[in-house]
This record gives sequence, C-alpha cells and structure tokens, in this order.
Amino acid sequence: MPTLNDNLLKLENNYFFYQIEQTLKDFKIKNPNVEILNLGIGDTTLPIAKSIYLAIKEAAFELSDPNSIRGYGPSTSYDFLKEKIIDNDYKNLDIKKDEVFISHGIKYSISNIIDLFSSNNTVAICDPSYPVYVDSNKMAKRKIIYMPVLEKNNFQPQIPTEKSDIIYLCSPNNPTGVALNYETLKSFIDYAKKNKSLILFDGAYFSFIKDKNIPKSIYEIPNAKDVAVEMRSFSKNAGFTSLRLSYMVIPNNIKIEDTCLNDLWLKYINVKFGNLSYIIQKGAEAIYQDSGKKEIKETIDTYMANTHLIKKGLENLGYKVFGGINSPYVWVKTKGLSSFDTFTFLLNKAHIATLPGSGFGSVGEGFIRFSGFAKKDTILKALNNLKKL
Repeated sequence: MPTLNDNLLKLENNYFFYQIEQTLKDFKIKNPNVEILNLGIGDTTLPIAKSIYLAIKEAAFELSDPNSIRGYGPSTSYDFLKEKIIDNDYKNLDIKKDEVFISHGIKYSISNIIDLFSSNNTVAICDPSYPVYVDSNKMAKRKIIYMPVLEKNNFQPQIPTEKSDIIYLCSPNNPTGVALNYETLKSFIDYAKKNKSLILFDGAYFSFIKDKNIPKSIYEIPNAKDVAVEMRSFSKNAGFTSLRLSYMVIPNNIKIEDTCLNDLWLKYINVKFGNLSYIIQKGAEAIYQDSGKKEIKETIDTYMANTHLIKKGLENLGYKVFGGINSPYVWVKTKGLSSFDTFTFLLNKAHIATLPGSGFGSVGEGFIRFSGFAKKDTILKALNNLKKL
C-alpha cells in the first residue's frame, strides 16, 4: 500500500488566494445584486497586446502548414526567445543563452527549483512574502527562518540572524510593493558569498520599476552571478496570466558541492518536463518588437496610473500608504482592526475586495494590499464608497 507525503498533508487546507476567492463567491451568492469592487486582484485586466496576438496567430498558422510544421522543441526552449531576452532585459550584463531557461510560469520555477536541494537546507524567507516560498519548502520539511520586512526599516529585509543556505528575495516585493535598493541587495550578495549561500531572486515585477536608482536585475550587483538565480515573468507586464510563460537565469558560475547548478537543472527538466508551446514563445518574442515594446509600455503605464490613483485616494482619506511607486501594489496600514477584519469590513460595508496582509505572513498583520491591476472605473467607485464610510 502506498504512503503519502505527510509534509504535504500538514499544509493548511485553504490556500490563501483560494480562500479569498471562495469568500468573494460566498458574498456574491448572498448579495447577488451587489457589485464587488475588486482592488485586491493580482491578475491582469487589460487584453494582450495586438503584437502578441498577431504573433500567436501567425505561429498557429505555421503549424497548419506542412512546410513549416514543428514537433517537439528543445527542453530549454527556443533560442529565438532567449536571444531577445538577453539583448533586451540583460543588455551589458553578460548573460549567456545556455544560462536562460524558459518556464511555464514563475510559480512553476519557484516551486520546482527547490527540488534540487536536500531537505537538510535552512531557508530564509521574507515576512511578508508570496506564500509559495513557504509552502514549497514545508513540503520537504526544510527549516525556515523569517526575515521581517518592517516599516521602521523602510520595508527592506534584514540579513538573516542565523546561517541560511538558501535565501528568497523578491523585488519589488509582493505584497508590500516596495523595491529593494542597491545597498540591500549588495548586503545580501556579500552575505551569500561569505556563507556560501544561494539567493533565489523573484523579479516578477521588474518592468514596473521606474526609479533609475533601483536595480531591475540582481545581476547589476557585483558578484551576483556567483550566488544568485533570477526568475522573471511575462504575466503581469504582458498579460500572460492565462498563456503562462516566464524565464529563469541560472549562471554557470554557481556551483553547489562542486556540481554546476545549471547542469543539474537541465538534467531535472529533461527528466520531469517536456518542451513549452512554440506558439506561446512566438507570442513572447513579439514583446521585444518595437510595436510590442510600445504596447507593453502603454499597458504598464495604465496599471501604474491606476496604482497612483489608489495611493493618492487612500492618502487623502487618511490612510498610511506604502509602495505603489515601483510596483502595482499599495500596502496600506489598517486603522485599529486586524488585517482580516479590515478585509471583511471593507467587503461588507463598502463592497471593496482587498487582500489581508496576514495571508502573506505574520508580519503582514495590520496591513492590507490594494492592486493597480483593477480597472479605473472600479477604483473610482471604490474610493467613492470609502468616502461614505
């Protein structure tokens, strides 16, 4: 008789985002005539760019033609997309094609790369942060230590207080919306070099960074290619949340126990996964065309204008607000109530959906997250409802 992974059984039954989704569904059933103003949404609300659509359409047509039909692609994905990524996203950072791996989505990368490491590793994770970091390590019963991300430190995570083998960083941070500055990233690189640690750097929202003094890539920091893996997504900047595509950079410099991590990941994906959709990769390639760049910029500018509207509106109503400058998320301090009670209050009294900060970690208690991915008319209605409270 087979036995189950009891570490998986010990995870909470209600995944945070699923729990919120069910709460909103239950509210809608009880209040069918009420419009829920969703300002907690982390999904895109604008359509994919025309350049992407046309590229996907053309690629699909290619597969219908006997002269251009394609079969299985390479497990590390096609060079045409890797070359565009390197030339545009990593210009002058000396990233090589064999260091870039195209993935099914950044959640896929985050939750799978940890399989390369033994359960004896100690991992350091920011609190608050994306819940997948924690849950994917709980499945292997790794020791987890938390790095508080506090208001008094301008939401810059502090170096681990004990030796950590693997460190998760996210910039701009989800949920606080605050990007990590050069000094913070350098301190973590120095720590990792000294302690022979590995940094897993989540750069899902890199394209929203506008401040020229904030690094978009961890590889802008000296020595980062010795200790850091970087992951990025096409979901939020290009609307690939339903298409699913991301990429990960694993520098050849990184060695764990004399084994090249890049080689080990290649072996892992060759065993466990196949190739990714040619059609979707052609869609991603279109992002780097002149027309695609223009359309993506317009999309990001729209989301950031919405974020600015939320930020200013909440500040005018007396809320203490953080983030929302280099990311589409606004981190808001609650007024005397717990995070979940504030979420419930806003839903019931103003019909506004947010995300309670406590769902991202214990240090997130006392905050709620608003999202600039909401539509402008939804934001205006929500702010109007808040004024009436």
